[in-house]
Amino acid sequence: MNYAWVIVVACLAFYALPVGVVGNTAGIYATPVMEEFGWSRTEATLYMAIQQLVAAAVTPFAGMVLARFNPRWVLTGISLLIGLSTAACVFFDAPWQWNVYGVVYGFCAGFILFLAVPTIINRWFVQRSGFAIGIASAGIGVFGALASPLTQMLISAYDWQTARLVTSLTCMVLSAGLTALLLRPSPESMGVLPYGADESYGRAVPLQERVGTETVVREGATVAQALRSPGLYLLMVVAGCFSMGAFFMQQVPSACAVGPLGAEVGAFAVSAIMLGTVAGKPLLGWLADRIGAVPTGMIAGFGGALGVLIALFSGESAALFFLGVGIYGLGYSSLSIVSPMLGSQGFGTAHFSEIYSYVCMAISVASALGSFAFAFLYDVTGSFTVDYVLVIAIYLVSALLCPLTVKLSQRCWKGAESKGAVPCEEELGPPLS
Repeated sequence: MNYAWVIVVACLAFYALPVGVVGNTAGIYATPVMEEFGWSRTEATLYMAIQQLVAAAVTPFAGMVLARFNPRWVLTGISLLIGLSTAACVFFDAPWQWNVYGVVYGFCAGFILFLAVPTIINRWFVQRSGFAIGIASAGIGVFGALASPLTQMLISAYDWQTARLVTSLTCMVLSAGLTALLLRPSPESMGVLPYGADESYGRAVPLQERVGTETVVREGATVAQALRSPGLYLLMVVAGCFSMGAFFMQQVPSACAVGPLGAEVGAFAVSAIMLGTVAGKPLLGWLADRIGAVPTGMIAGFGGALGVLIALFSGESAALFFLGVGIYGLGYSSLSIVSPMLGSQGFGTAHFSEIYSYVCMAISVASALGSFAFAFLYDVTGSFTVDYVLVIAIYLVSALLCPLTVKLSQRCWKGAESKGAVPCEEELGPPLS
């Protein structure tokens, strides 16, 4: 078996485990924390916006660190920091302490949330990269689906502090341990070519045997070309829309808790969303590999809008609400699948990590904006209806902008190539230690 698929398992460890268990259950803690300390929803969830702003600021630094140092140890350290800081929340009794936690988690998120997986997968795969990213990201759904009801049961049986301590420490041990055991920085570090560099796809080709077409050359825009392209800024908008739409999931438990469906339905609704992503992420990755990122992005955007619309009009029907949020899981999946695939299709792979780090900054800013906007709109209106309508509009806009995004992105370097300019090419380099 090609070791590239073991790398996918490592991505599950440093990315899917902490995001699924810690990140995607954050909304479940909001209501019990508010009830215990008497805080407003804005006070109780402001740290979520802070962590996204910090992640936006950290992302360029994270890209440089992952390029210069062995990501095996960098991401192991990040996994430990997430677990320890999340466990420390059990001692917090003031909003400023949660905000400090938001800074720490945001620093870690700058590494793992949007950048690390597509960067590492693009090193290890030249074929089926979309499907590989889909598998790595789908783990969030599996872990989130398991962690959400377990977290709610622990809160109901004991308290939110016990739930926080048990889930964060368990996640930390598994995440850091598997990352240290399995992750390797690149195929070159193991003396092989990436998956898909040879015709058999499944065979690890030794570097000394590569000849002719087995030499992998990555083409794409330079960073300077991308920064001058309106396609990059449009990609930031599209990815930001997908990000805001995905961040709405944090409001789903609270929307149920204050409505006729109740907190238990809210916890299982998060599981329904996660189950939707378990199918949606590999599906979107598979589609992106075969029909391209543009139609895949449009399918995801329209699907997300449809799911939220069904949930909005579900009334007291838990079954209809679960159906809606399950379909919404398809739109939720677009952030980790469609956004990087739009980037690689639009700008190529020669300088993907450097270019996509700018998109990651926009994603984090949009997540912070969404976190604040959703909480603020509820505090002002006393209802989540406006939030639902906003998310529907966001997904429709993102779907409609996908074609223009790739068209403008490709023009900045493919147009130059057609006029006689030398395209940017990058051969496989030396092993990264």
